[in-house]
Amino acid sequence: MKKKKVSGILLIIVVSFLGIKYCSGQTSADKLKEGDIIFHTSKSEQSPLIQYATMSVLSHCGIIIEKPDGLYVLEATGTLKLTPLQEFINRGKGKQWWAKRVYDEPIKVSYKGLLGRPYDTSFKPDNDRYYCSELIHHIYKSQFHVELCKYRTVSDYHITGLKKKLKQRGINLDQKVVAPIDIYNSKKTHNI
Repeated sequence: MKKKKVSGILLIIVVSFLGIKYCSGQTSADKLKEGDIIFHTSKSEQSPLIQYATMSVLSHCGIIIEKPDGLYVLEATGTLKLTPLQEFINRGKGKQWWAKRVYDEPIKVSYKGLLGRPYDTSFKPDNDRYYCSELIHHIYKSQFHVELCKYRTVSDYHITGLKKKLKQRGINLDQKVVAPIDIYNSKKTHNI
């Protein structure tokens, strides 16, 4: 019991430190444009598990889409959908968010064929379902020929104490995944 409590305290210290680093990268919403990648700490049930496994405050991401009536976030939650930017921000813990950019010049994201696809609860690659960071990785690789980062195996993350939960969701340790923090830390992205 003491070992778990100490591990939990260390995790909180590390995540708090990382949170300070991320807060310095927050930008103004009026600087966002299509193709920018937006991140926040989700309030979902799986968010603490993602934060724990990735040692990051970031647990969800989406991609900015410009429409005539404003900015939206293409995201994978339940199904792939467009969410008004402010609604996405409001859903994040503390309404904090961070953004990264790949291209400074304008780009157009082709997304209509993705809308309505189901969320991938087992984080499997190449199954026509998507989780948030997989969606971002897929869009940049398939539409812009940019591999934002390499996929990693589940066992590359901090999964101590999570093996039973992973197995329940059909996630195996050799499976390749990409996390929001992997995209955030990509050398192909930069702060806005």
